[in-house]
Amino acid sequence: MSVPACGILALVFTLSGAGALAEDSFQCNLKPISRASWIPSRINVRFSDDFTTAMVTDAAFGVSVSAKVSQRSATTYALSWSLPVLTNSGRAKPRFRAALNTANLKMSIQSIRAGSTMQPPRGWGTCRREASLSLLAQNRVGWN
Repeated sequence: MSVPACGILALVFTLSGAGALAEDSFQCNLKPISRASWIPSRINVRFSDDFTTAMVTDAAFGVSVSAKVSQRSATTYALSWSLPVLTNSGRAKPRFRAALNTANLKMSIQSIRAGSTMQPPRGWGTCRREASLSLLAQNRVGWN
């Protein structure tokens, strides 16, 4: 095999390996369905390379927290997280549960209230995918 052909082959393997190391991020704009509830209006979800964990950032508070992730189907992921928020009466930990469909870029969200017997406040919205290569992949293909 010639040197140029080896270089092309190496680039193909590098890019295919880089795809496996890609980290996916989503920016989601959400609206409450329930009138008397607080649902975050904008969140960022950054999945780990293998989609087993995620960091959720609430744009209103600028706080990033770890989320539990479970895959529900080939394109849908369930996320669960709590936000440490300082209120007038002390520190609250609002909990959220969301489902993100990565095929149609839709999200549904619920605000879970501890001890409440009422229907959980809900919301929905659309997301925008921001795919980026991990730092390792960027270094391997020379994009840094």
